[in-house]
Amino acid sequence: MLQDLDGDGQQDAAVLYTTAQTANVCVAILQRDDAGSWQVRQSVEGLAETVENVSLAQLQDTDSCQLVVGYTAAQNDHYLAVYSYQDGTLSTILEQQYQQYLVEDITGGGSQDLILMSTQEDGGVQIELLTVDKEGSFQQVAVMGLSADRFSGCASVAAGAGADGRHYLVLDGWTGISGNNLASVLLRFDDESQQMVPASQISSEELYNASLRNVPSLVSRDLDGDGTVEIPTQPDEAGLLNMSQSRRMDFIVWMDYTSPDPKKSFGLLDEETNCYIELPMEWEGNLMLTDSTDEEDAVELRTVDENKLVLTLRLASSSENAVGWTRLGVVASRQMQAKLGPDVTIEDPDYRLSRSLYRLN
Repeated sequence: MLQDLDGDGQQDAAVLYTTAQTANVCVAILQRDDAGSWQVRQSVEGLAETVENVSLAQLQDTDSCQLVVGYTAAQNDHYLAVYSYQDGTLSTILEQQYQQYLVEDITGGGSQDLILMSTQEDGGVQIELLTVDKEGSFQQVAVMGLSADRFSGCASVAAGAGADGRHYLVLDGWTGISGNNLASVLLRFDDESQQMVPASQISSEELYNASLRNVPSLVSRDLDGDGTVEIPTQPDEAGLLNMSQSRRMDFIVWMDYTSPDPKKSFGLLDEETNCYIELPMEWEGNLMLTDSTDEEDAVELRTVDENKLVLTLRLASSSENAVGWTRLGVVASRQMQAKLGPDVTIEDPDYRLSRSLYRLN
């Protein structure tokens, strides 16, 4: 990675490499000499033999930045290391086991914070909020746990701004002994207590029940790029019937529980391609999903009350006749196409079928 790590205005290089003499990945810092050639200034051995991810973070209010490396050991244990390069010295300022981590300004202080998620011995989840002090050492700002009777591990973590302008953290955790289902927790940083606290807009109990879902890959994310993390929910099946036998698809509603009007988006999740197709919100509560009898590898959305065809979705090869179809995008080397039913009008002036496909990979 090429970056000015020590803030001196000159570009540095952080190189991760392996050798026959070391069991783990090594980290080296290189700088150019007067002739412009790269020279190794210092190297250290890492924490495991495999690198899972690498990122840069600005954890202090300075021009310098830190190298954040996630390692995976042979037993699938995950270890996080944070490296600082200052005054020609490469220092390891944090080494810790983790399950998920996030680098984000969650306290609103201007520099980034480190949020670490780890699974405890009893199966619960611990959340740690760490900041770097003026001396370059990590300080634990806040710590909280999620009980093992609800969560058995952390699946993902995301941060974003809420409707009230505050900084929020969304944790998706595995539920139950099998760990195949997900539920969410919504937290914010409280300036007064200097702790992470549950959001006040919805109780933890209500959110847990509302966000329970049985699709392991369906994690919270900033779906529409507006800076807010939306939480996916599988709505009550009242008025939504899934009768398709050919494709694994689910009706999904994405929610912003920091807002008094939490519904953000409604649509279909295609589990086979891990794509989400947004539908007009006005259709929610009166839809039936069935396999198409006219089109190969296609499904139809019909109204529950009148069995009226409102939309056909299909995966088609590029050679197929696409006249009358709207191209949503390319997934699994084929085109996802859609066609509105006859005499179907959409009241929402902001909805565009051509921009309704979201890839969740």
